[in-house]
Amino acid sequence: MARETISPSKIFPFLCLLLLGPVLSGQVQKDLNNELPQKIKHLHSDVLKVTPEKFEGNPFAYGNVAFEHEGTRLYSDSAVYYQNENFFRAWSNVRMINDTVSMTSDSLEYDGNTKIAKAFKNVHMKDSKSELFANYVEYNRVTDIAVATGNVVMIDPSQRIETPYMSYDRKTGIAYTDAGAVITGNDGTVTHAQVLTYNANTKVIDFNQNTMIETPEYRIVSDKMKMDQANDITEFLERTTITDRKNPRNYIVMPDGGGTFNKKTGEAILKKRATIYRDGKELWGDEMYFNDKTGYGWARGDVLINDPDENRFVRGEYGEVYRDVDSAFVTGRAYAVKAFSADSLYFHADTIMVVKRLDSTQILKAYFKARYFKSNAQGKSDSIFYNETKGLMEFYRDPIMWSGEQQITGDTIFAYNNPEKQVMDSVRVFNHAFAIAKVDSLTTKDYNQVKGKFMTGFFLNNELNLVEVHENAQSVTFVDDEETETGEKERIGINLSDCGIIEAEIKGNDVEVLACRIQATSKLFPESKLEESQKYLENFKWRGDEKMRRWQDIFDDPPDYIEIISDEEPKAEELQQIDLDEFIGSDKQKSENPK
Repeated sequence: MARETISPSKIFPFLCLLLLGPVLSGQVQKDLNNELPQKIKHLHSDVLKVTPEKFEGNPFAYGNVAFEHEGTRLYSDSAVYYQNENFFRAWSNVRMINDTVSMTSDSLEYDGNTKIAKAFKNVHMKDSKSELFANYVEYNRVTDIAVATGNVVMIDPSQRIETPYMSYDRKTGIAYTDAGAVITGNDGTVTHAQVLTYNANTKVIDFNQNTMIETPEYRIVSDKMKMDQANDITEFLERTTITDRKNPRNYIVMPDGGGTFNKKTGEAILKKRATIYRDGKELWGDEMYFNDKTGYGWARGDVLINDPDENRFVRGEYGEVYRDVDSAFVTGRAYAVKAFSADSLYFHADTIMVVKRLDSTQILKAYFKARYFKSNAQGKSDSIFYNETKGLMEFYRDPIMWSGEQQITGDTIFAYNNPEKQVMDSVRVFNHAFAIAKVDSLTTKDYNQVKGKFMTGFFLNNELNLVEVHENAQSVTFVDDEETETGEKERIGINLSDCGIIEAEIKGNDVEVLACRIQATSKLFPESKLEESQKYLENFKWRGDEKMRRWQDIFDDPPDYIEIISDEEPKAEELQQIDLDEFIGSDKQKSENPK
């Protein structure tokens, strides 16, 4: 039989296998050795013996016991080594030490296969970042995660964390608990939190649910917040309240979070319609800043400064407050409301400032295009200063004032309100004083007029009743005879007076000259005998079209939240005392004082 010839193509794979076999076999063996756990090594003990009836026949060591596993050394007074299971159990003065961590305990179990150590009683785990104390710790050397339970205490250079349970990832430096924790800082800060995540590397703590922080200065209650301890900056993510512990009337409410607080600088930045309360006053804004150390703050976007104790608020688009001088101002379609028991006083200007002087006098300043409205008196000028304590309003630069249908102008006007009775008392006009009243509301050409250098007006029942004009006093008054039974009037004539002092009584649209003294000339003319120009005093200017008929008329361009009802005359009930909370708007969120 012919011998079969083996071709080179069949021999080559065989030769390759023959040559590479030892190499592959060595690599496989090497991989297997890497996968198989290393055995725990016994390094030393004073005694090492095997007692068949004890410890299932495994070696028992005592006296200066030392074992080693993959760079980690384990020391104790006594131990049992389960060789087949690659397991170690130790008692008394137990220590586990490697290059990055050390752990002591009363007893310990260590599994060389899983590299998990379980330490019992008086556990103390320490690395370069922190120390961990607990009744029980399970530490996985592979994941570098320690899980501690029972009176857990974590200490780092700045604080102490106490909790029933904690998970600590040494690789990331993150410690976590959802079992409630108390954190005590070296600066005296005490924090209670239900859920927290602490990064020992970055020094950032995330708080979630029922968090309360008490520092020597503040109490912070938050649903969710983040604290950067390295920079002393806290970020508030959900509803939060910050209260001044020395004065609980001073606090900040963030209904939706959105704020940060810098403990070092005392600066708070609030971005989600928060509220700052200071001694009963309220500062609202879509975005706000406040520095508790300097007492300065600002707000923008629907700003509201409310003072319930004074029954007054100021509102606008931007505002600033100065705590130490007890002052604030608002600008951007700014307006203020002062509520009285039977009426309210409204102001509008480019800028409105409120100041409390050292003697407790309350001042409101409205400047640049200032206006005010009250049911019985209205006015406007470049600036208005209102002393709320004394009830004095001062009008500067082109002032004009209306009382009913009486118009008063001059270089400067002072109006006096009785702060106790809350009624207009009198008005004084300095330089170029001029009072005008329509004779009849239906006519547009007949006006009673009184002018002079100075004028004093007196009010009766909140209506202008008497005026006294001094120096170069002049008047034009229309004299009518009224039928007693029918009330019909018949024009008698026009009285022209030129005196040093004029006293005139005002009843509605009627003006009657009571006295004309000092170089007085006064004469009654038939209306037909006077030229049209003689019916008007020099510099006569009627500005009735500027009169504000309802409080909303103080605005040329009212904010969106101001409801313009109609152009009709205001009803009496609309001019009664307003409910400030309702008037401020439904967007004013209610917040309870956390004290």
